[in-house]
Amino acid sequence: MKGAVRIACALLGAAAPALVAQDNPALRAAVQLAAEGRGEGARRIVAAELARLPAGDSSYVEALFWRARLASSGDSAERDLRRVAIEFSASRWADDALLQLAQLAMAAGNPASALALATRLRADYPDSELRPRAAFWAGRAALELGEPQGACALLDSARAEASGDVEFQNQAAFYRGRCESVVSPHVVPVAPAPQAAPLTDSARAAPSQTAPATPSAPAVRPPGAFDVQVAAARTDQAARAIVNRLARAGHRARVLTGADGYRRIRLGPFPTLREAEEAARAAGRILGGTPFVVRGS
Repeated sequence: MKGAVRIACALLGAAAPALVAQDNPALRAAVQLAAEGRGEGARRIVAAELARLPAGDSSYVEALFWRARLASSGDSAERDLRRVAIEFSASRWADDALLQLAQLAMAAGNPASALALATRLRADYPDSELRPRAAFWAGRAALELGEPQGACALLDSARAEASGDVEFQNQAAFYRGRCESVVSPHVVPVAPAPQAAPLTDSARAAPSQTAPATPSAPAVRPPGAFDVQVAAARTDQAARAIVNRLARAGHRARVLTGADGYRRIRLGPFPTLREAEEAARAAGRILGGTPFVVRGS
């Protein structure tokens, strides 16, 4: 429990924007209480707001977000943040939820998941004011994964995109100074989990005998369907290796190449969030890492 509390505290301490709720007066009062060190009172106010508000209402989503931000455990914070990011991905809080999830992943020692979440924020929310912060955390995660070239590029983006924030630029410059001294490994890490690393030398030397399983997405996608992002690879070879491992376990995956150059390996579509979450857990057991649910695309 103490570790979970430390993670939750790290989430609050690492948060990019100030602790200011903009819409709901009750939530503003809760945030003020939290800033004064009166966390229990703040959580009671947020709980009362969630109990009275209809699910899906903008104030409900805001309350859900702040319940995560004020949570006393990392697990409960992550659960609420994932709801905001997945179920309410069009809300004004979704990009912030992704950033908080990336910070939680770093606090929990999972830089691969942090990299995936931060790059997803930058890809899915191109107009977000949090893009520089996402680049910063993605750069830090890339450093932890031994990707100095990618880390340098991300930290440069963080500094360039936050030209008016000198303190933040200095933070990015500090980590930028480290990234060039990191030795890049021979195996390119995969986000959210570095699946390329477990391959044996013989497997890397010889192409897999299993035909790459990259089925196309169904022509007709159920409304509101969900996908599971299993990993994001930098190369076609790494993506094929992941797809083939899933195929051998009976899962059909597909590869989507984004504008950022990452090959995203996804399962789905799944008609319900519960089925998608079950598939994410199954993929995690096969590959490790932290597969996560996304809105189908």
